[in-house]
This record gives sequence, structure tokens and C-alpha cells, in this order.
Amino acid sequence: MDIDGTYTLQAPQEVVWNLLMDIQTLQHTIQGMERLERTGDDTYAFTLHIKLSPLRGSYSGVAVATKMDYPYRYHMKAEGEGAPGRFQAEWDITLTPLDENTVVGYQGTLEFSNAKLPSSLVKGTTKVLIQQFFTSVADLLRTADFAYQDDSEVHVDQSGDVYAHEAHKHYPASQEQSSLLLIIVRQLGLGDKDPVLEQEWVNRLRRIGFISMLLFFVWVGTRLPRRARVQKSR
Repeated sequence: MDIDGTYTLQAPQEVVWNLLMDIQTLQHTIQGMERLERTGDDTYAFTLHIKLSPLRGSYSGVAVATKMDYPYRYHMKAEGEGAPGRFQAEWDITLTPLDENTVVGYQGTLEFSNAKLPSSLVKGTTKVLIQQFFTSVADLLRTADFAYQDDSEVHVDQSGDVYAHEAHKHYPASQEQSSLLLIIVRQLGLGDKDPVLEQEWVNRLRRIGFISMLLFFVWVGTRLPRRARVQKSR
């Protein structure tokens, strides 16, 4: 069956690409992902538990990313087996800039060996899972300035050509402040090396800093009239 659609994320093209390539981010944004680990160059092993019918059950398999053209497009292929039977999926991902946002398009196929599965329900459930994934990614982008430890990453495409991309390219100035706070969070071990928890601590520290500044201005505002009255009485 064919699966396709688009989703607009409020982030630059390079940031969205890096986020979709970040294994820890995928672990937290793919619903039911129990295990996701890199087993080779752009090859991943996964265990996924789906709670929605008719695909309810646990799945294990391998996913491979190919034809990577940073930051515009790449191809994914996944296969494995689970309670409903063996499955095979293949899809193209495209990233198109739209003003300061990025439109993520996906187009591919999904096949199950179990012919008894109703295709219309399988397609509907798959679309719901994809929607949940992009919603989680959008929430992450809204609540945290996504930061990456590596300044660049090198890939080799199918033709053997080597190319690199800068992970911090086009970041706004506010993310530089977030990077400093992220360093502090990691030094104190507040996020237990979990990227999502670390970003939550960054947000907390940023809010604490704002509240502290607000209280400071309130304190100054209450002191100035008192000082003016003292000087007037003299």
C-alpha cells in the first residue's frame, strides 16, 4: 500500500535534518520505540511496540538510510517481523524550505505478509503513527532549542563522494545562550545524559533567569521611590 503526506516543522532545513538523523531524538519521538541502536553506517536495529489495532504488537527489524543528499532528501528502507507477520517498508523523505520553516514530505510503500490485515485500517493506523511522530518532533522544537554536540558530520554517498555538513549552521543567537546553559546542565549532571531531559533543564534555567531578572527590576522599582522620598526630606 502507498503511504504519503507532508508535515511543516517550524525550524530551518538544516536543523530538521540533524534532528531526524539524531538517534536519541528518534527514541523519544517515535511512539512505542523500545530499542533503537546504530549497527553500522546509517544502519539501525529497532524494537517497536505498537498499541493501535490492527497493528498492535511488538516488532523487531532493521532500518537503513541511503541516497542521503543533505539537507534535501534521503531514502529509508525497513524490514522485520512482529505479531501480525513480516513487514517491509520503503519511503523517500524530502525537506523543502518554506520561509523559516521546513516542509517534510514522505512517500513510500508498506507491505505485510499477512494478507488478512485490512489494508484500509493498516493505512489509517500508519498515518496516525506518523502524525504522532511529527507532533512529538514539533513539540520538541517548540519547547527546546535543539542542540548537537558535534560541529560537523561526514557521510559517504553511494557514488563514494564524501560530503560534510555543519550541525550549528544558521542557529539563532538565542541558541548560543542555550548551548551555554546546556554545558552547565551537563556539567552538573542534571539531565542524566538524556537529551530531552537536558533540554527541559535548560528551559527551567532560562525561566529561572527571567524570573530572577523580573524580581530584580521589581526590587529596584520599590527602592527608587523610597530613595527619592529620603532625598526630598533632606
